[in-house]
Amino acid sequence: MYAGHVGIALGAKGIRRTVPLWLLILASQLPDWTDAALCFAGVRTTVPGMYSHSLLAIAILAVVAACIAALTSQDKKSIALVAALVVSHALADYITGDKASWPGGPLIGLRLYHHPLLDFLLEAGVILAGWFLWRRSLDPERRSSKPAFTLLGVLLLLQFAADIYFMIIYHVRKC
Repeated sequence: MYAGHVGIALGAKGIRRTVPLWLLILASQLPDWTDAALCFAGVRTTVPGMYSHSLLAIAILAVVAACIAALTSQDKKSIALVAALVVSHALADYITGDKASWPGGPLIGLRLYHHPLLDFLLEAGVILAGWFLWRRSLDPERRSSKPAFTLLGVLLLLQFAADIYFMIIYHVRKC
């Protein structure tokens, strides 16, 4: 999942308005950013994503995100929501792709990336649902503003571009 992770973070903002949006987006994308940082640092495994998307890695990253959330708030529900967003990342990725489970374990996933239209429809639905929830967190006069609709358009366009890219170049490894 790509832009869908941001859609999930937007939805979380609509549910828990007190948590900063930057923190929700960070949590929703933390496994991917961890994967990119490890790749940039030259850390590679035989199974891609073992240190960022496996079940153990997700558990560790959820704790890290919860600790970051605890620095900004003492609200236990907000802290739990941030940790849950990290877990949601893995669950969403297990639908759209295939990811490492544990060392020596199988890859888990439905591989919707191999079906770009289905992937786009699913992710667009997640983006729309999250965007609608997020709009509830806005002041009434801002809910129908141009920036609010621009955000929706940009996320849908990014997801469309990602699906087209992976439809054309489906065999490229990230790292």
